[in-house]
Amino acid sequence: MSRVLAVFAACSVLCAVLASARADSIDSNVRQLDDSSYRVRLAAVLALAKSHDVRAIYGVAGRARTDDDPSIRRIAALALAQMIDARTPEDAREYSANALRQIAKADADASVRDTAGKTLSTLAPLLGAGKPAPGGKKPEVFVNIDAATDQTAQMPRGTGDKITKIVRQSLDAKGFATSWPGGLPTSAELGRSRAFIVASTVKQIAITRVGGQTQIACTVAIRVAPWSGTDGGEKWEANRAASASGSAKAMTGNRDREVQGGVRDCLEAVAEDVTSRQVLPFLKRLVGS
Repeated sequence: MSRVLAVFAACSVLCAVLASARADSIDSNVRQLDDSSYRVRLAAVLALAKSHDVRAIYGVAGRARTDDDPSIRRIAALALAQMIDARTPEDAREYSANALRQIAKADADASVRDTAGKTLSTLAPLLGAGKPAPGGKKPEVFVNIDAATDQTAQMPRGTGDKITKIVRQSLDAKGFATSWPGGLPTSAELGRSRAFIVASTVKQIAITRVGGQTQIACTVAIRVAPWSGTDGGEKWEANRAASASGSAKAMTGNRDREVQGGVRDCLEAVAEDVTSRQVLPFLKRLVGS
């Protein structure tokens, strides 16, 4: 009996080690999606394409939308077709669906648009086609979190997705609905629901070498406006739309990796602060008006 228990214990330890190794591999590949090397990013997408892990899905969906190289965007969009299944959490499916719809509509490369459209068709039973799922309850107030944009062309890879996630989580925590059953709605599908769009923009990234350290200054603006569905748009109305901004500074080392990390930390901290201190109160006033 003691021998059996010893063997079982050894197996448990081995299984834990293997699970940890798989997790470390996924995390490593997700980080490599931000690498400056095309080959490294491509290898990371291909490795993650074999996984159904939610971290892999978020990473590949983000890369399909933001990578500089159209071939990587196309491969990432194609990979989602085999990564997403019925076990994929709803938020990851919705994130992927919104990314694919944006790509299919607006990507600069025709082959990428075509691939995203085909992936959407393949996954239609799982992603929905932008319509409420059967029995899906429409929220009374819906906030569409738009993708973060960068006016500086200096934002580290993947930071835009992290900013968007920070804004989404902050609003979710205060009870605002940031997901719609079946994907983003049209104007008709919104019905009586009140909807707003929240979009973040990186306005400034200033990097200054100071002796053995680097000073980073950053500014992020977040705008809020009424939203009328995917076939509508923003309507900037007096007293019902606004733009809030915040700035911060950070000190870090001079190595490129340290500087990039400092920029990410600066931007994420400002996004979280502006959302909690300015965006949330403004949305509450709009909803209460």
